[in-house]
Amino acid sequence: MLGARVAVALGALCSLLLGIVGAASADESARLPQQPTDESLAVVRVSQAIESTRRQLQAGETDTVLEFADTSDWLQTTSGEWVRGGIDWMRDDIMEFDSEEFGPLEINIREVAAIHAPVANTYIFTDRTSVFGPAMMTPEGIAVETVEGIMVRPRNDLHRIVEGGDREIDHWSLILDLGLGLNRGNSNQADVNMRLGITREDEKTLTELDYLLNLGYADREVNVSRHVVTFANRVWLTRRWYVEPIVGQLLSDRFQDVRFRAQPAATGGVRFLRIPSKALWDLALGFGYQYLRLSDPFVTIDNPRHDALTRFATRARFDFTADVYLTFDWVTNLTFTEVRNTNHTGFAELFFEVTNILHVQASFLYLRTEEPPARADGSIPSKNDFFFTLGVSLQLG
Repeated sequence: MLGARVAVALGALCSLLLGIVGAASADESARLPQQPTDESLAVVRVSQAIESTRRQLQAGETDTVLEFADTSDWLQTTSGEWVRGGIDWMRDDIMEFDSEEFGPLEINIREVAAIHAPVANTYIFTDRTSVFGPAMMTPEGIAVETVEGIMVRPRNDLHRIVEGGDREIDHWSLILDLGLGLNRGNSNQADVNMRLGITREDEKTLTELDYLLNLGYADREVNVSRHVVTFANRVWLTRRWYVEPIVGQLLSDRFQDVRFRAQPAATGGVRFLRIPSKALWDLALGFGYQYLRLSDPFVTIDNPRHDALTRFATRARFDFTADVYLTFDWVTNLTFTEVRNTNHTGFAELFFEVTNILHVQASFLYLRTEEPPARADGSIPSKNDFFFTLGVSLQLG
């Protein structure tokens, strides 16, 4: 008898708990429904939710309410197509959207009519402020639901989107290039190229450190041995203008008779060309210092040597398709004290994307010194050095 009463009591308690949980779930579902199995029905619901937000933004309502109609992110193109998936990232007006049907897609933000994003992300704006939360975007603006309430901004203010919260690891990326060149016949030549680049980028700064190694062997004898380190720290002042408090290059080139060359500088620059998903082009100008120690110079040549310099640099990226792009860097260091020590560095890479991580690449390095100092035996190194390789590139982040 007692057991029966206990069973009845436990049953009643379970029913009460299930009722409470059900009510809480129903309340949450009212705001964020479960994903409909019928995609056409989901499109209708999402479209209605976005239209509701759009009317509020058009009316300039200060108490905008976001009512999401699905658990997934949705993107509508300006041509009227709907895509379900998730936002991976957005930068330089390009958004990567991971479509459930087509996989990762890169699309110009100008070709996006609306976004329904119940999954919280970090949204970074052109004034370098950032917020975290679910969001909706319409032609009128973007509304983000934050812990302080709904924040509404014009679409043109959106600078970047970072998937999820603002994690430190999301600011880092790494690139590793490996290339090999072989020549057989009258002479046997083998060339090896390795480049390792580490980058940290957030809404206000860009820090880069690159190491480039060139080795060449002819008939089992080393005939190329070059190490190049480039470094830069960029601080964005506006969307176009920036300063680089520290930027420069370190070089060691055995066959140019350069034991060590350091060229730290400070520059200011501008992104003078910006065509979303097509091209980026930066120009920078500044001043610096050059330290040059030669390996075995002619007896009358000062060693080491010190020069003030003017640094001119340009950097560009051109996207030919979604999977093929070219990067180009050029630096001229014009020395004041002895103009003949002026030198130039050009580096270009053409990438063919195989996967998000793996690329096939072709690289070209050009180095020039206007008047190379004579060696101890009186011979003069060549003014120009070229290095071309084919290889693979691994890119993370």
